[in-house]
Amino acid sequence: MNNKKEYSFLIFISFLVSFTLARVYVFFFSSWGTGRDFFPLENYFIHHLYYGIGFLIVSGWLAINYEEKRIKRFSSIVYGLGLGLFLDEIGLMLTHFENYWDSITYTFFSLTGLIFLNLIFFEDFWNEVGADLKKYLEEKKIYYGPFNLMKIVDILEVVNEKMPKSSKLADIFLGVILFVSGILVLKYPSLIYYWVAGAFFLSAISYFVKAVKEI
Repeated sequence: MNNKKEYSFLIFISFLVSFTLARVYVFFFSSWGTGRDFFPLENYFIHHLYYGIGFLIVSGWLAINYEEKRIKRFSSIVYGLGLGLFLDEIGLMLTHFENYWDSITYTFFSLTGLIFLNLIFFEDFWNEVGADLKKYLEEKKIYYGPFNLMKIVDILEVVNEKMPKSSKLADIFLGVILFVSGILVLKYPSLIYYWVAGAFFLSAISYFVKAVKEI
């Protein structure tokens, strides 16, 4: 296992541990059941997402200032712990601190887990696919115009064509991504709103970048 995969693996494991322990802690030991912790500061309750932010800051500082492998490993573990504590209360934040158990938390948890699994097991595959997609986007000029950005299904089909035909796991993964995307759109229709708005913004940025390059 190379260093990048090792660090991703350490982040993933510590992320799973901290997220799970945070959920268990709130379920069994929080009398409010809202993610509040037992350590109030005068009139304030410190949610453990703030501890997570603290861990993320520490891990970032360590990663920037130290190159030793053991420090990198330690900062990876600290990062995973912080990420787990932060994402544990992402639903609480998005519901204006009203619903700790909102299902959006598990959506973020699942997507984050999938990202780390891909970094660990499919890094080379996605590097190759990314290069092919970049070439495809440039040839088809998909990055010009907001409505062209809606061709996400065409892009995914290109990804599928680039996958090894014998790779059932890769096909299953693509199917899961499409299935989850459909569920998210059904459950959160506002995603379409943000998708279209994002397409316009990204298109505007692409034109600005193109204009700057031509100067």
